[in-house]
Formats: sequence, C-alpha cells, structure tokens
Amino acid sequence: MEFSVNMQPELGMSPGWIILGGAILLVSAILFALVFIYKKAPKTVKPKAPKPVSKPTSFYIRQKALISIDKVAFDLSKSGIDTRESYQRLSLIMRTFVSEMTGRNFTSLTLSELKKMGLGSLAGLIENCYAPEFALKTEADFKSDAEKAKWMVKTWS
Repeated sequence: MEFSVNMQPELGMSPGWIILGGAILLVSAILFALVFIYKKAPKTVKPKAPKPVSKPTSFYIRQKALISIDKVAFDLSKSGIDTRESYQRLSLIMRTFVSEMTGRNFTSLTLSELKKMGLGSLAGLIENCYAPEFALKTEADFKSDAEKAKWMVKTWS
C-alpha cells in the first residue's frame, strides 16, 4: 500500500493569522521594554516628616536628679563608695542637672568659669564638692551637702 501526500502551497494560510502573530510579537516587545525601563529607573521616595522629639520636662529632670542624689547617699551609707567618689558623683549630677535644665553643657566647665557665668548657687555647691573630691581624706559632711543639692534642684528656676 502506497500513500502519497500532496504538498500544500506555501503561505496558503489566511494572512490574518500572520498579522495577528506579528501584532502579538510587537506588543510583547513593547511590554518587555517598558518593564525593563521601569525596573532600571531610579525610585523616587517621598521624604518622611521627622518625628517630633519631646524634650524631657523639668519635673522629670528634677526627679531624675533627686533620685540620683539619694542613690549616691545610699551607696555611701552602705559603704559601696567612699566620700571622695560620692562628691565626684554629686558634682557630676548637679552639672548634668543644670545642663539639662538650661540646654547648655556645664559638665566640663571649671569652677572659675561657673562663677564668671553668674551661676552662684551651682558654683557654691561645686566649690563645696572640690575639697572632698580632690582630697585623699576629708571630714566633709556629705549628708548636709546632699541636702543642699536637693534644695537647689527643687528651687531651680
């Protein structure tokens, strides 16, 4: 048994299919180019508004200083620290307190600079701390100086 197959004429199909295939190929190429360009384009990010930063209130600053002074007095009474270290801490607490209340750094100023700035109450308290802070042994009464510091914290305006 012999079979014969007749050849179909070239491009014997409807020209509509060829046009449709070309259109699909063209649309695909355009979409591919758009996606490629979109991926490579720099992203524009809207800047976020900065979050407001709240300043600690004077009540909070006062309470923090009073608690710190009480902690130093407690550590001294329990012999956790010596008199010299307690005066060093008290001086730093008071300088930090005034810095936070005024917004200006007073932690690294000398006693004479504090006096020149007109901070008499702070300078007087720091001056009371100087002798015990720099002496190897002292007879200073930390309890009374701590009470003066607390009074200054409570009445600072």
